[in-house]
Amino acid sequence: MEKYVIQEELKNCPGIVYYPDTNLLELVGRSIPENPELIFRRLDDWITIHFEKNKDLNINVQLEYINSGSSKYLYEILKRLTGYGRSGNVVKMKWLYEEDDEAMLELGEHYRDTAGIPLEIEMIV
Repeated sequence: MEKYVIQEELKNCPGIVYYPDTNLLELVGRSIPENPELIFRRLDDWITIHFEKNKDLNINVQLEYINSGSSKYLYEILKRLTGYGRSGNVVKMKWLYEEDDEAMLELGEHYRDTAGIPLEIEMIV
């Protein structure tokens, strides 16, 4: 399966990978970088380019931990994706969390319920 790596997964940085065959963007791992702006700016730039050529995108977010700095940037990205969805594009977002990870479940619910981000929240067993 072909893939485009936007950000390689490292100890403190999430992996951000796009799979063109399935039109899937995945964010996985831990997001506790010293400068989250650099990582999320790269993702933001990629999203802009993607929607210049495409009208849809599937996103899976499966983070095991995220610090407050990264959470702020991720929130902005999710809001932006929501805007693309509201302007006629097809944007499907899934928030995946592990069965015993209450913190990640609550963060996904917070994004969905407080910010009105249309996240489908799904437990991984």
